[in-house]
Amino acid sequence: MVALHEDRSPALESDAETRSVTLSPRQTECLFWVQQGKSSRDIGIILGVSHRIVERHVFRACAKLGVRTRVQAVVRARSLGLIADPPPRLPADRLS
Repeated sequence: MVALHEDRSPALESDAETRSVTLSPRQTECLFWVQQGKSSRDIGIILGVSHRIVERHVFRACAKLGVRTRVQAVVRARSLGLIADPPPRLPADRLS
């Protein structure tokens, strides 16, 4: 008889593993700006650091969150309550 093994994907991590994720304040800040659509260069200018430092913060946040991309990191961080939802945008005709 052949034993069947369940494939364990990152999406099926236990609740305990995902609850223990903590991001540094700088990682959180970088992911906030990523969700606003900013590039690493833009974020670097905003934070007063190089784009390489921003990329390092985002890369390490991705590793902690168990994801591969910036977008996945934002989605996971938001679902865990680590970063706030972006503020609502007003329609263009209501800005004036």
